[in-house]
Amino acid sequence: MTFDLAHIHVPDLTGMVAIVGDREFGRGNFADVWKGTYFQGHKQYIVAVKILRSAFLSGQRLAAKTRRKIAREAKLWSTLNHPNVARFIGVWYYQEPGGYCTPRIISVFYERRTLKDNLGIIQSDHQRLKLLHQFLSGLAYLHHKNVIHGDIKPTNILLDDNFNAVLTDFGLSRVLEAAGFTTTSTQAPGTFRYMARELMNPPSHSTKAPLPTMQSDIWSAGMTGLEILSGVVPYADKQGDSELIYYICQRWGRPNKAFYPRVSPAQWTMLGACWQDAGMRPAASQFVQHLDHHYPGLQ
Repeated sequence: MTFDLAHIHVPDLTGMVAIVGDREFGRGNFADVWKGTYFQGHKQYIVAVKILRSAFLSGQRLAAKTRRKIAREAKLWSTLNHPNVARFIGVWYYQEPGGYCTPRIISVFYERRTLKDNLGIIQSDHQRLKLLHQFLSGLAYLHHKNVIHGDIKPTNILLDDNFNAVLTDFGLSRVLEAAGFTTTSTQAPGTFRYMARELMNPPSHSTKAPLPTMQSDIWSAGMTGLEILSGVVPYADKQGDSELIYYICQRWGRPNKAFYPRVSPAQWTMLGACWQDAGMRPAASQFVQHLDHHYPGLQ
């Protein structure tokens, strides 16, 4: 059955949310995240407010495209319901000085911030495996719903009050076979250090960047898993983007195990399966099953 995002209506929270503080809480590729207060009757809740940067609203054509993009993100996010996916609340339609409305996405506020912010303080290997299992469970849920995340990395994983991992930021996501949800780009999606080889070096000569797939999500999940288990970024010995891209695009371009002594040989083999050629990588659900079998008690 076709997933028709065009007819999904998200909760309108206009007039019910106010920004807290004078600076953003976090920064993404296209938007900043601010802390806000959501007023629901006599109750108040602290929320996260995703606000597009003014640079992406500078021209009429760019502004229209950007507003459509964040509206699609809100519709997609509103359909998701899983313990390891950040919870969507609604949209605040903000009146811009130019007279048009820009959607601001409202979601649950996670005080502990991102997984990236916390990796340096996690000493327990069991805790790292548990976080890996949780984020992969969230990804398996997305893929089961035919949702491709498109930008898996530690800064797009948040930690809740109980130190559980939840996936967030669906700005580059897409839905397979979805009506009313078209995505094209002239720039490679995602972040180079975590991005699948085929997204950087597509086989065709199209002027449009290749779209992310479930298989490219798995590559990124493997790179993210490597950082979770080791505390060290993928390709720790590569610095500039040009060197990084060139290396990854080679068939032998995988992270150097010597930089990841905390990762066991068995774990390295598990992660390495994610960096095979597209079409040969395990599904997210298989990754979760592997962890369940070899590391029982992670749930």
